[in-house]
Amino acid sequence: MSRTATARGLSLGTAAIVLIAAPSIVHAQQQAPQAAQADAATADDDMYGAIIVTAQKRAAKINDVPMSITAASGDQLTRLGVTDATQLTKVVPGFTYNESAYGTPVFTIRGVGFQETSLGASPTVSSYIDEVPVPFPAETLGLALDLERLEVLKGPQGTLFGSNSTGGALNYIAGKPTSKLSAGLDASFGSFNTLDLQGHIAAPLTETLGIRVAGRYTRGDGWQKSQTRPGDRLGAKDFLQGRVLLVWEPTSSWRSTLNLTAQRDHSESVAPQYYQFVALNDGPLIPEGFRNFPRAPQDNRVSDWDPGVSFRRNNRFYLGSLRNELDLGDAAHITSITAFERFRRFQPVEGDGTPFNDYRAESFGKINTFYQELRLDGKIGALSYIVGGNYEYDFVNDNTIQYYTQSSSASVFGIPLGPTRPNTQQRLRTYGVFANVDYEINDQFTAHGAVRFTQANRELLYGCGQDIDGSWGRVSQAIQAYIHTLRGEAPTSTPVPVGGCGTINLANVQPEGAHDKLDENNISWRAGLDYKPSRDVLLYLNASRGYKAGSFPTLAAATTRQFEPVVQESVLAFEAGAKITAAGGRVQANGAVFYYDYTNKQVLGRIPDIAFGPLPALVNVPKSRIWGAELDLTLNPVEGLRLRPAVTYINSRIGDGFVNYDSFGVQGDFGGEPFAYTPKWQANVDAEYSFPVNEGVDAFIGGNMLYYGKTNGAFGQFPSLDIDAYTTFDARLGVNAHDDKWRFQVWARNLTDKYYWTSAFRVNDSINRYPGNPRTFGATLSFRY
Repeated sequence: MSRTATARGLSLGTAAIVLIAAPSIVHAQQQAPQAAQADAATADDDMYGAIIVTAQKRAAKINDVPMSITAASGDQLTRLGVTDATQLTKVVPGFTYNESAYGTPVFTIRGVGFQETSLGASPTVSSYIDEVPVPFPAETLGLALDLERLEVLKGPQGTLFGSNSTGGALNYIAGKPTSKLSAGLDASFGSFNTLDLQGHIAAPLTETLGIRVAGRYTRGDGWQKSQTRPGDRLGAKDFLQGRVLLVWEPTSSWRSTLNLTAQRDHSESVAPQYYQFVALNDGPLIPEGFRNFPRAPQDNRVSDWDPGVSFRRNNRFYLGSLRNELDLGDAAHITSITAFERFRRFQPVEGDGTPFNDYRAESFGKINTFYQELRLDGKIGALSYIVGGNYEYDFVNDNTIQYYTQSSSASVFGIPLGPTRPNTQQRLRTYGVFANVDYEINDQFTAHGAVRFTQANRELLYGCGQDIDGSWGRVSQAIQAYIHTLRGEAPTSTPVPVGGCGTINLANVQPEGAHDKLDENNISWRAGLDYKPSRDVLLYLNASRGYKAGSFPTLAAATTRQFEPVVQESVLAFEAGAKITAAGGRVQANGAVFYYDYTNKQVLGRIPDIAFGPLPALVNVPKSRIWGAELDLTLNPVEGLRLRPAVTYINSRIGDGFVNYDSFGVQGDFGGEPFAYTPKWQANVDAEYSFPVNEGVDAFIGGNMLYYGKTNGAFGQFPSLDIDAYTTFDARLGVNAHDDKWRFQVWARNLTDKYYWTSAFRVNDSINRYPGNPRTFGATLSFRY
């Protein structure tokens, strides 16, 4: 699309926001003399606009924060069945989730995501629990335990939250201790004998010390059915987590918060659905049964996997954080955050969705993280400020044992190839200093400015495809000799011991693996101006630049070329938006238009390999762009009825002249294509009607609709890698106490049993899809004390 057309689209979106805002602005100007008296009686105190968020690392009403934010309380997420970030598409317009081919989750906001499979892949959408970063996506799936609320911040958040948040941030706020004894329990039972128990208890231990203990246990039977073995099931759930949170306030100005969290996941990894046979390098080792294996039926439950293999995970995550706050008055407030995190993974993955061993993997590894932040914030007259710095240390050891005995990869140069073990060990050190100011020019205009300097030092300590049974060592020797021959040299080779490194350094043609460093720095910034003609209207303009750090991949690498890193990417973002409360608080409208200029977008592409043809590697897309618009509403048209419709439009485009390889090894120019996993349209609607049954009991009926537009899983826009548009419906009905002390509901998710898939990809000799969730029914009983 031309720049003119882009500008026209953004202008139309801005005009729409202004038109929405105009009646409220006019009303505000007409009622200015009475504004002070009206403030006390504004009805939105009990509506959406009264939600308190900490998106700018200080408490503020959501309608006073000049950026696009979606916020949901923990109780709201429970009612909708949202138990982790994979289900946030129900409530967050513009958010997408997909599972990569090796089980690593990928989060995307407004088209900004990183489709990488490595354990140590830094995201574009970062996650935080009470402002403590949880830096890698594989660690984040249990963060929704006992939440006060969840804040989803859209657009680059690098100035306050650091790098790796070019798409946005997920800010989880944990429930805190209470001044008197309180407790809660949510118990659900549903299809596939799924039991989900979540509870908490909070109490003061002394006059200065409070505690909150929370836990969750989820178990369920396998829901996937084998296509070839009746009665064989996969996808059982077994997830346990707990948290102890202590708050100590020895004085009115000092507050310490200790968070101890642990979780373990023994659930089974689900299998993708087989779609199509496409040989990487065709040969006699591929069984005819695999070549002719039938495509999976259009049923979310039906797939297949290697028989006799356990896909039970053993993933564990531990977090300990200490937050100290010293209040020195309005002008100065000191915050220190210290955190240690530990993640251990063992996660078997079925790769091809058939009973044949074309590809299967066991991913295991570990992550150790230390984080420290120290900041000072306050308000002096019309100026609010934040200054601070932070340091993060990460060590990541990522391993994957790959099995492919019945694939085209099982023989190289006529030499049988057994299992291999790609392994990387990386050390990351990140330093940042930042400052943020907000200046109230007058009662209606506020200017904003922020800047951060980041130094990111990433070291690849070890990158190698390791031998397991001696076969990869023999293949490595053959490749070494072949490289020498191509260079006109004697076909010599260096033996590789069993368990040794077979990846060849092209500089000296030796099997020694990769060792490299990537030291980069950047300056993120943000500037904005907002106009608030009344308490009910906020208009804002923002410009910002954010960065995502460079990265080394974990890949099955024949040569060290595949371990070459991508450099940091950056997003220059422009956003105009409005937040409007109208009709006495019964209407809340939030809208925004945005334009992103994307430089060096990181993608998992391909480079040519001397023995295997084009193989995966990380590459940078020099130039690309995104523009779009979003609108979400909260409507209370009549007593008891609440409607929450939201829609997002995203137009993404890879810049001209980007040449790489598609999933089938064919080189092409992909300039002008949309981003993978980025549908143009997304929409969701949540509706609920409640009415009194008697003085103490209300009844309710509600539902949720999700629309996800068509997109594609890779370069080339091949139909076999399409992800078709789909619409799902959830429904719920029940009764609750008027004071919300208890609630009972029955529910159905994916009510029409819609068949859909959330990702499409090629692995080895097949194209596969991860199916969506099937229809499920259940009931939830909640108590609050």
